Amino acid sequence: GALCLTVLGGLTAAQLTGDDTQPARRTTAAQSTPAGFGAWETAPVRRGGMPQCSYRQERLLCALRGRVVALDPADGRTLWRHDLPRTPRSEPPAVAGGLVHPSLDRIGDLEALDPATGRRAWHRDAPAYEGVRAAGDMLLLTRADGTVTGVDGATGRTAWSRRVPGQAVPYFSSFAGEADEPSAYATSPSADGRGTRITAVDPATGDVRWDAELAGSLTPVGAADGSVYLLVGGAVDGDATGVVRYTPGSADKNSRRVTLTVPVGQAEAGVHGDTVYLMGGGGSLVAVDMAAGKELWRLETGVSRGSRPVADGRHVYVTAPDGRLLGVDARTGKLLGQTRPRLGDDSDRVPAALPEPVLAGGHVYAGAPDGTVFGVPGSDPAAW
Repeated sequence: GALCLTVLGGLTAAQLTGDDTQPARRTTAAQSTPAGFGAWETAPVRRGGMPQCSYRQERLLCALRGRVVALDPADGRTLWRHDLPRTPRSEPPAVAGGLVHPSLDRIGDLEALDPATGRRAWHRDAPAYEGVRAAGDMLLLTRADGTVTGVDGATGRTAWSRRVPGQAVPYFSSFAGEADEPSAYATSPSADGRGTRITAVDPATGDVRWDAELAGSLTPVGAADGSVYLLVGGAVDGDATGVVRYTPGSADKNSRRVTLTVPVGQAEAGVHGDTVYLMGGGGSLVAVDMAAGKELWRLETGVSRGSRPVADGRHVYVTAPDGRLLGVDARTGKLLGQTRPRLGDDSDRVPAALPEPVLAGGHVYAGAPDGTVFGVPGSDPAAW
């Protein structure tokens, strides 16, 4: 499909390389922006659902149908593209060991790309595995028998392989931006469903850093400053009834637990500082201050569902199914602004997962159902 680029911030028109490239089209800037950045949108593919993006190595890395592309975050130029033999799962490309891992769902092989050029750095066949997660500089592969194998993201070599005590078949959660020593978290419910065992594993060695039994059915949603944040009552498929902050080594196994005034169905959650933001299937966006131990605010956004909320301290950002990006005041819960809808030919289909917004350098990036990726300044959502 043709690649088209619209620059909304008055930048010099970028001439993209490749047979399927069209010249950039310039329009008037909606507001002043930092030097080197203008609001932009680009369509790496005409069809293919909502792009899933992440920001690593000064690149905006986006997974689309059958390919991964690297975009310049300043103006949306395509820096490189890498075709995949099969359609990737609805997750953004991961980075481990300084390399891009474009599609960790493809059972049977692994590959890593140079983030500067998109060229393959290594490739290896892997034994059948049930799940894979990037954590720190490692890829963690879980097999059906519960064995976890740590693969060095930089080289593709196996660093370790072992079972995780107390976890039958561990599926890991990991969180970007964690402290110098990131952990991978595996959880499993107790036999009676009244508790959850959570195990923090060092991804570099497979060693258990700590292990705890906590009350309730819990799902990890974030980690910061030595604490782990979990939803009570399940996430995505169930109703979240509360939020737990657990700090390893604390005397109280439930360091801080806040019950929601109204449960949040099919909750997606993100953490910024000591605040947890929940987005529900019915459009409810809720902020919970774990330091104060209370619910801060609740906003009914009116969207049928939303992405995982992403916050920067001033604003909370959420992607809607029609491609809108919503900006909300993180202190008051007031809706400040939203971008226009970007519906595509497949807009009648509900995507399996909505791409969460990406924050980098004071800017916000998002994908839409028409296959576009766009970037806007994060400082003033009202001007979108």
